[in-house]
Amino acid sequence: MITIFTPTYNREKELNNLYKSLLKQDFKDFEWLIVDDGSSDNTKDFIDSIKKDKKIKVNYIYKENGGKQSAYNVGLDNAKGDIFLCIDSDDILTNNALKKINSDFTNIKDNKIAGIIYLNNYINKKKELVGTPFPSEDLITTHYDLYNKYKVKGDKLFTFKISVIKDYRFPIIEGEKFIPEALLYNRISQKYVFMCKNFVAASVNYLESGYSANYFNLVRKNPKGNRLYYKELVEIDNKLYNIYAYILFSFYSKVKFKNILNDSKYKFKVLLLYIPVYIIYKIRG
Repeated sequence: MITIFTPTYNREKELNNLYKSLLKQDFKDFEWLIVDDGSSDNTKDFIDSIKKDKKIKVNYIYKENGGKQSAYNVGLDNAKGDIFLCIDSDDILTNNALKKINSDFTNIKDNKIAGIIYLNNYINKKKELVGTPFPSEDLITTHYDLYNKYKVKGDKLFTFKISVIKDYRFPIIEGEKFIPEALLYNRISQKYVFMCKNFVAASVNYLESGYSANYFNLVRKNPKGNRLYYKELVEIDNKLYNIYAYILFSFYSKVKFKNILNDSKYKFKVLLLYIPVYIIYKIRG
């Protein structure tokens, strides 16, 4: 069975489009796991109505608002499928996506493969591909190498073996509601790899109120999570930009100089960049 996990917050209208895309799937052995992150609209009424239709399996969980990553953790705790994928409430699955995903997972023989990455296209741009395709079919790589070594661009749909991703959770940081999903993918990549398929499995819609459209504001408001992300990223690749970002979010997190230095083994590069990054931080405010 496939668990289709959707974190949602005040997206009653958008959820209907996703629901319709699920009804169109040829593959029917799935559950739709919806974690409502404290919505104040009529999301629950909409979910109650589709549960009464009994056309698909629906598991609806309401929680207090804590951000997408806390909802993600709740989703992992309650997923019942063997395959796990997260699709946002304003996106849809393409026709036959679940059939393709299930078939691809059935053919995985390597225990080191944590899951499969698929392509996305845009809903409102004549199905234009989001970013670039993978350089080869069945490419096997880590999350970081995918975007840095192979120079792939754009958001992709990550799908996982539940037996793998159940062992991972997003850190919960008091007072913050956002951590880059790449943090989790990089942690998984310390032990596993991903297979890549040039198949468009989802169509995405970047709403003005969504995470993607407000990314810069999100990272400014949630600096500790982003400091942690870049701190771990520096351990993967200590290039200057990663160290620059680590220092910058340390400033936004009000971390003292001693701790900025001690928390990184690349102390010379931290010392080299400290003053220039501090100037940039003061200019940005």
